[in-house]
Amino acid sequence: MVRRFAARIAGVTPSHEPATASRPTYQALYEDVAASTGDEGVGAGDYDAIGEIELDVLRAEGLGPTSRLLDFGCGNGRLAVHAVPYLRGGAYIGTDIAPTFLDGARRRLAPAMVGNPCDVRLLHQSDEHLDLPDHSVDIACAFSVFTHMEHEDMYRYLVQIKRVVRPGGTMVISCLPMDLDDARQFFLREAALDPVARWQRVRNITTSVDLVDAIAALAGWTVVRWLPAAGGQALSAAGEMRGLGQSVVVLGT
Repeated sequence: MVRRFAARIAGVTPSHEPATASRPTYQALYEDVAASTGDEGVGAGDYDAIGEIELDVLRAEGLGPTSRLLDFGCGNGRLAVHAVPYLRGGAYIGTDIAPTFLDGARRRLAPAMVGNPCDVRLLHQSDEHLDLPDHSVDIACAFSVFTHMEHEDMYRYLVQIKRVVRPGGTMVISCLPMDLDDARQFFLREAALDPVARWQRVRNITTSVDLVDAIAALAGWTVVRWLPAAGGQALSAAGEMRGLGQSVVVLGT
């Protein structure tokens, strides 16, 4: 019984059990969300404002108009519609595991790409492998991505992203450490479900500062700074301090 249960959670189905018992992949989960929401995405908050704040955070951490940006888990283009007009002399590379979200990103980006010299690529990514050359981007980001991913998979992706970020480059991620009230509520809601039920939809994964620091170090990154959720994380063009509602971690190579 223990062996069969462990196999189901690991996504391996013993030959005498039905295939439907295996855990859905991340792609299947996100494609389900895209199909059911019309590619509107995962999570709450002001859609446009969050994209603006994400760009403000990246600019504060060194993103310039000529930078090459990797937007890992770009979804349906929430950041892209703001980043592409800004990167007029640079490049934007968005990757996502769900083809439907990428289709949505292409539609949203179409107006911003008219007459814009920014080199734009949208790539489907079905596993942790990134189809990009070594040291080919200046800065990478993963906003509201590792908040839905197991820590072991976070490590696997951070290893790959480090390969494609140039020496001296930067990675910016958001996460839900347990010092946040919202994170503790997410944790309790997840804990109320049994292991199989948790993986019937996109999960909200909570963490801690120490755990993220340790995972980043194992993946070869240096933690540069944490930007806590409280008090805001970046100044808007109007001089207003705003935040994402998640903590932000800045990593260096």
